[in-house]
Amino acid sequence: MRVLVGFFSLAAMLIFTGCQKEEAAGPEPIPVKVEVVSTQEVRPAWRYSGETRPDTEVQMAFKVPGYIAGLRRVKGADGRVRDIQVGDEIPAGAVLAYLRRNDYQASLNTAVGQETQTVGLLQASQADLDRAKADQKKADQDFERAQALYGVKAMTRPDYDAAVAQHDATTANVQAAIRQIDARQGQLHAAQWDVVSAKINLGDTNLIAPMPCVIVEKDVEPGDLVAAGTRAFILDDTRVVKVAFGVPDSMLSHFKMGLPVPVQIDGLGRTLMGQVTQIAPSANSQSRVFNIEISLPNGDRSLKVGMIASVRIEQGNPQTVPVVPMNALITAESGTNNYSVFTIQERNGKQFAQLKSVRIGEALGKSVVINEGLLPGERIVINRTDQLADGSLVRVID
Repeated sequence: MRVLVGFFSLAAMLIFTGCQKEEAAGPEPIPVKVEVVSTQEVRPAWRYSGETRPDTEVQMAFKVPGYIAGLRRVKGADGRVRDIQVGDEIPAGAVLAYLRRNDYQASLNTAVGQETQTVGLLQASQADLDRAKADQKKADQDFERAQALYGVKAMTRPDYDAAVAQHDATTANVQAAIRQIDARQGQLHAAQWDVVSAKINLGDTNLIAPMPCVIVEKDVEPGDLVAAGTRAFILDDTRVVKVAFGVPDSMLSHFKMGLPVPVQIDGLGRTLMGQVTQIAPSANSQSRVFNIEISLPNGDRSLKVGMIASVRIEQGNPQTVPVVPMNALITAESGTNNYSVFTIQERNGKQFAQLKSVRIGEALGKSVVINEGLLPGERIVINRTDQLADGSLVRVID
């Protein structure tokens, strides 16, 4: 019995000793790759972001009311002819939409008829004036003869008075004919203006593109009844696009009218050369920045309105700065701009991962500038960062 008890005591001691050894061993270190923080000579730069805008945007509206009889027809991507729609490119002078013309053509015909009638009346009045002047000429001659005869007592008083009355009557007839012509000419001018107005209204039944453009909004369809001033389309001229952004007053000296400026278009992955075409004369009253506008040629129409664009302005003197690989960065929270890295710290002959916050600068290929938080020569972890926590035991591998 004592032998059996001793056997169990020995077994228990062995089990306890094994547990102690297992606890003393601790967690296995995580194998990681490291890289020394290096330096690179860069030219510091300021970066501003904006979005592309059309060179010109026009809201097209009908000046006169009426029913829309039709829209411009174009061939679609499937080969079928269809009405114009958003996204279509339209040449200058193209008729975008047109109203029913019957009423406006009838008004023009009426105005032309009234003009023709007024011309006839004016011609009749001119004939009346010619006759009145002929009668006046004869009356003037008779009056002069009557004056001579009456002066030598060769004409009676009643005959002389009759000659005077005839002279006065013909003179009044001429004046009346002249007034009638003046009135007819006024009527003719009014009739001619009515014709011009009717022609303008008839022409305004066509909505014409004032420039080569892209349709960005369409608000009408055939058969719609529109009032005067109803907006039908919004058109953008994108042969040149603009990028607008704001800079503080300390940066104004870096921008001059006509200055060539490289513009990075994120959506295309391209850098294009633009030109400064506008500098605000005063700061925005709320943001206190000065608006700058850069124009970019867009002959191939690859630049679309609303694309994100970045403008990079380099400083004068290069600087030596620490840089790290981008894959060494981790974010404190998803979607934030707070970045950290894991550095290697040694304690008691062991290596640990220590989390350090950093402030990053601009990207340089696959690396990024560190503005704050790291010094050249420090070792940082470049893999398995998702498996580490602050203070994790690690083992550096090649």
